[in-house]
Amino acid sequence: MNTSAAALDADPDLEPDPLFVAAFRETRWILLMWLSCFAWTLTVCLNFGYPETVDPLNFPMVLGIPAWVAWGIAFPWLIANGVTIWFCLCVMEDADLGEDVSEAQAAQAAESAGTPVEGGSDV
Repeated sequence: MNTSAAALDADPDLEPDPLFVAAFRETRWILLMWLSCFAWTLTVCLNFGYPETVDPLNFPMVLGIPAWVAWGIAFPWLIANGVTIWFCLCVMEDADLGEDVSEAQAAQAAESAGTPVEGGSDV
């Protein structure tokens, strides 16, 4: 059983903050994407970037760059950019962070606490 399930079992009235749940879900997406690109890059670059024999006249190229660079670095980079754009536009959600404290209320609270307000002078 994971820790969040254990915490909910300990106090059934306890519900996680929706902002935390959304951030945790988005974090899992980002880490999964990063790990996928990392594994792809390592696999392709190690397998194709270090051949046992190198023939400079017949070295595989894609659009004028070595094939291992194109498929091991450029390809996952382009895929990651596409997935990132899709993720930001379709998966990430905007959440309400609560009421915004106005500057006047913040200054009043600072004065009542006896702390100087930014930009103010104690002299």
